[in-house]
Amino acid sequence: MKQDAGTSQVRTAGLLDRSTAAWLALVLGLVLTVVLWRYVDDGLEERTRDRFSNHAALARDNLLSRMQAYEQVLHGGAALFAASDKVGRGEWAAYVSALHLDRSLPGIQGTGFTLMLPAARLEAHVAEVRAEGFPDYRVHPAGYRDQYSSIVYLEPFDARNQRAFGYDMYSEPVRREAMERARDSGRAALTARVTLVQEFGTEVQPGFLIYVPVYGSRMPPDSLEKRRADLVGFVYAPFRAHDMMQAIFREDLRNADVELHDLHDRPENLLYASGARNPAARYVVTHQVEVAGRDWVARFSSTPAFEADHASAEPALILYGGSALSLMLFAVMHSNARHRRRMRAAALHLARSRDAFRTLVENVPGVVFRCGIEPPWRVIHISRGITALTGATPDEFVSGRVSLGDFILQEDFPAIMAALEDARARHVNYEVEYRMCGRDQRVRWVSERGRVATDPDDAPLRLDGVIIDITERKTAEEAIRNLAFVDTLTQLPNRRFLLDRLRQGLANARRHGRHGALFFIDIDHFKRVNDTYGHEAGDQLLCEIAARLRQTVREGDTVARLGGDEFVVMLEDLGDIATEAGDRATLIAGNILSALNEPYVFGEIRHHSTPSIGIACFDGSELRAEDLLRRADEAMYRAKAGGRNRLETLGAS
Repeated sequence: MKQDAGTSQVRTAGLLDRSTAAWLALVLGLVLTVVLWRYVDDGLEERTRDRFSNHAALARDNLLSRMQAYEQVLHGGAALFAASDKVGRGEWAAYVSALHLDRSLPGIQGTGFTLMLPAARLEAHVAEVRAEGFPDYRVHPAGYRDQYSSIVYLEPFDARNQRAFGYDMYSEPVRREAMERARDSGRAALTARVTLVQEFGTEVQPGFLIYVPVYGSRMPPDSLEKRRADLVGFVYAPFRAHDMMQAIFREDLRNADVELHDLHDRPENLLYASGARNPAARYVVTHQVEVAGRDWVARFSSTPAFEADHASAEPALILYGGSALSLMLFAVMHSNARHRRRMRAAALHLARSRDAFRTLVENVPGVVFRCGIEPPWRVIHISRGITALTGATPDEFVSGRVSLGDFILQEDFPAIMAALEDARARHVNYEVEYRMCGRDQRVRWVSERGRVATDPDDAPLRLDGVIIDITERKTAEEAIRNLAFVDTLTQLPNRRFLLDRLRQGLANARRHGRHGALFFIDIDHFKRVNDTYGHEAGDQLLCEIAARLRQTVREGDTVARLGGDEFVVMLEDLGDIATEAGDRATLIAGNILSALNEPYVFGEIRHHSTPSIGIACFDGSELRAEDLLRRADEAMYRAKAGGRNRLETLGAS
């Protein structure tokens, strides 16, 4: 009887142990499921937020690029006035028409010129314009003022823009503030929100204007007093904010609602809104944007379409699937040992669930991997997406025949190692961008995000992460950067790039004691080409001149287009002695003069064009690149004054 009682107690204890283990497994499984669910959900939320932030940054850059392009158009108009003794109405209309702004830069209301008038010249000016065929012309609003301005040119001269003909913008405080800022600074200036004179009817939109000053002298005055005294007028452009922003953000409005405010995010400062503000938007990004000396606030909020496109069922699958697995494990462990067949069925079901989960991971965008902590990062596990990036299969990686380091560019190794060390030291996830070269020899940019797994002693064990192909994004960013530094017509560096190279050249000359030279090249009578053969022939001539300049100078020399028909060539390392450097510079300039004197052929047209070349030698003593450029410009004007088609040299200052 005692033996039977002992056996019964042992059996009871065993049953209790099995029940306790089952409950512990259930609690642990549910806890792990919730942790994994939160981890994946937070990761997806962060990636979606990053995607929206990147989208907003690209939209902001698109806005900046477009506004800089508009500014460049106005600077081109100011350059037309600086290059001509007088710009007539027909010349202005031809210039604006040749820009094809309705195709290349949609959204601009017009491009015009406003003339500054002292009170003493008002009556004579009105008489002159009326004599041109505008008998009803007047400067408005009426009333006596010490200083007037009048919109005399505005293209296209359609019915809407004719409402602004003769309008005195200087009489209106908001416009006057921007005009005075442009006059005093010599730079483009943007107004606050205004209602354009062109607005009428029920479709009135907020508007703004950009002004670029035009001075009487060819070179901008170098002091505030001279700029105020020498002001002739302004090249300007009015913009209807809604029409313009619709054209700029047309491709972005599916993913983001856009609001644009002047200075502050307030209703009275609203310039543009793509729709009513949605307070339930999940992602909101605000950027401060500086345009022509004035700040805008751009607010991007996610649309329901963007949030739906980036919604994922993966966290819910993990939560419900993990909970189901935990419950099944609990049921298996809690079942009687006599039900072996049911346990085998449950195990088979678990295996199928595992395969389904693995399939889900394989379908996650990008490449999911686990690898070693040290280069060349031997792979422990990797998803099938790696084949699209490298051309190698997951089996080749897992077997050790290839590793991740075999496809990563060697020069990107330091950046990766630095990111890993930083993440390990701060116990945070890491994120790094680098390049991979696949078996097809194509180089792709990728973004890797992951974490460094460690043991209880904080020693690194492995890397777990995701690799995503970002080549298209990098390509778009590079294209945006090129717009800021390359002349779109000749593909030569533009003025901004040139000034940067000049500063480097001056620094090198000071550091190494070497002499160099700067050529300022202006094409004689270039305006006749446009007037005689048309602007298309003028553009062909500029492109051919750019090609000849590149062929004539040495490799490593800088050739840039400053604007209009002006080119600049910078030569470095011409010698240690000023006379030797000057002789070499003169020889190269002579070769350029000869090359540019060769005839130009445009279809059946055979044209001869000559340059005037100013040479400014330098040894690094100049403190500013602008001073060196000004000396070369002065030498060029001496060449023109001396008869054109010749060289004129100024030594180092």
